[in-house]
Amino acid sequence: MTKNDLMQIYYLDKEIESWIDDAKYVKDGARKKQIEKQLLKLKEKRQEVVNFIMSIEDPQTRLIVKLRCFNLLSWNAVADRIGGMNSEYTVKKRFYRFLEKAGA
Repeated sequence: MTKNDLMQIYYLDKEIESWIDDAKYVKDGARKKQIEKQLLKLKEKRQEVVNFIMSIEDPQTRLIVKLRCFNLLSWNAVADRIGGMNSEYTVKKRFYRFLEKAGA
């Protein structure tokens, strides 16, 4: 799992929503199958990212990764949500150390 993969989860969700909306208006069976195939690929990729995040053992690190990647919060907002006197520098550093250790 790469940093780029993690950071794309927000946009995967948006793209999935968009394809689902498009599918509502498609009458052509072949086109509908294309959309369903694309949705399947996107959902599989999303599940890989979710599984990776859920596999993070440390709860604080897991929450930092979730808030940053799923919610696209700024580092300052992540630090505020984490609490415990954590600064944006602290949570950012923890995020990048985790990625480095995980080989992402």
